[in-house]
Amino acid sequence: MRQAFETSGGPIEVIVDEESRTVSAYRFDGERRAVAAAMESWDHADLAEVLTRRIGVPPGEADAIASSVKASEVGMRLMSPPPVEHPPSLPPDATHFEDAGLALRFVAVLLDTIIVFLPLAIVIGLLSGGGYSERRNGYANAGVDIDGAANLSFLALFLGYYILCEAITGKTLGKRMVGIRVDADDGEHVGLNAAVVRNLLRLVDGFFFYLVGALFALNSSRGRRLGDHVAGTLVVRR
Repeated sequence: MRQAFETSGGPIEVIVDEESRTVSAYRFDGERRAVAAAMESWDHADLAEVLTRRIGVPPGEADAIASSVKASEVGMRLMSPPPVEHPPSLPPDATHFEDAGLALRFVAVLLDTIIVFLPLAIVIGLLSGGGYSERRNGYANAGVDIDGAANLSFLALFLGYYILCEAITGKTLGKRMVGIRVDADDGEHVGLNAAVVRNLLRLVDGFFFYLVGALFALNSSRGRRLGDHVAGTLVVRR
């Protein structure tokens, strides 16, 4: 925007650049040669003071010019503060929580196996009549076999344990002990459906003692195994 004014000290021209939010002022002599000039930020300068001190316009005339510029369409728009740009919001898991990492997840699985599943297998084997003992000269052997219906019962309890723990709290006993939990991609609590999908695919991820899951996790930016990819979940530190 460009505005021209006649003053007792000569013609004055004021240019306002809306994009850069700057204001420029020029005073000319009788031959239209610039004899004074100034450029200031619209937001941080007093236009009337700039006209008086830098351009040589008498105070009363400077006030009138400043009021006229501010009352213009561009001036009215610039009177509003510049918009504040806010960074895009991120999912809670990206801003607050750190990925659990393979080491902690492996320890959590190991703890669940030792504390929960090993005793559970012994109990199921004994209840199903799978216990045995052998005694010979200088030799004794005892153990528990799990097969047939007992094997299916153990598998059902294995999956049920993971599904219920993660759907209710996001943590199994092993995860709780090492300080990790399962969350949805958006940082919300894992629902029952996601917990079911995630742990049914645990049967695939668990091949060769979780070698398949580890390979998927190593090739994922967030360390997600196959079950996490399909269910839309993450394992994070809490």
